[in-house]
Amino acid sequence: MVDLKANPFFLDEKKENWVKETLASLSTEEKIGQMFCPIGGNIEEDFLKAFVEEFKPGAMLYRPMPAADVQKTHRFLQEQSKVPMLFGANLESGGNGICADGTYFARPMGVAATDNPVNAYRLGAVAGKEAMAVGCNWAFSPICDLDMNFRNPITNVRTFGSKQERVIAFVKEQLKGLRDNGVAAAVKHFPGDGVDERDQHLVASVNSLSVEEYDKTYGAIWQEVVDAGTLSIMAGHILQPAYSRHFNPELQDEEILPATLSKEILLGLLRGKLGYNGMIVTDATPMIGFNTSMKRSQAVPAALAAGCDMILFNKD
Repeated sequence: MVDLKANPFFLDEKKENWVKETLASLSTEEKIGQMFCPIGGNIEEDFLKAFVEEFKPGAMLYRPMPAADVQKTHRFLQEQSKVPMLFGANLESGGNGICADGTYFARPMGVAATDNPVNAYRLGAVAGKEAMAVGCNWAFSPICDLDMNFRNPITNVRTFGSKQERVIAFVKEQLKGLRDNGVAAAVKHFPGDGVDERDQHLVASVNSLSVEEYDKTYGAIWQEVVDAGTLSIMAGHILQPAYSRHFNPELQDEEILPATLSKEILLGLLRGKLGYNGMIVTDATPMIGFNTSMKRSQAVPAALAAGCDMILFNKD
């Protein structure tokens, strides 16, 4: 059970009561809707009104559009929603992650090349300020993966490098820059990408480090992220066999699942060992890395049962 008075929420009694009262006021259908973040496309108001009435989503994400369109769409959706909505964006390299005319700051590796974590704060601040100006309040960043394998097609220049000390310093500053400008972060991709060379869009990837190796690298990073108070964490379609077996020694090879579907990784490692008390969102569920383990009709409820709080994107 999430403790709303503890890290990362720190709600006072009045705010905690609002959460409890709002939740109690929702129907079962409305509660289900709160667990989904569809991807948007159509911005016609008649469509949006009908969409919110039917599906009651807790969040939405639009790919970058002109700032005026983004702002108008977000404002209209908030007006239609019974519960304040989250609006997500990949604010990895600046405000261009939400607005086609937003500021491109730099890729994380370019920021790391300055050797000054203050620039990661500036990245978060620029992205956060521009996002909030158009109603976007949720960043799918920072990225705290390690660039251990230069052949990895996902990490590479999207990371702050291959050394955990550098990644920790820069991730914490970007996180602070976002937070200081009113944007919640979804740090990604738990339990950590960059070890192998698979693409999660095509197949689940594998973090093959031993428990000891993991603790010294990714584990150290994620503990700092948890302690720094990120409001949400994005689980990746990434297997971590060593920790899966650590929490469930009886697991067979074919039973080891990506983090998005793994109780061992989400409840054992993230919630348990690392002590995370915030929100867990899946990475995009249309990605093949999510759908190779089981049919989507089984995978979506399995992700919720494994410990995810919100499902990212839809297929229809």
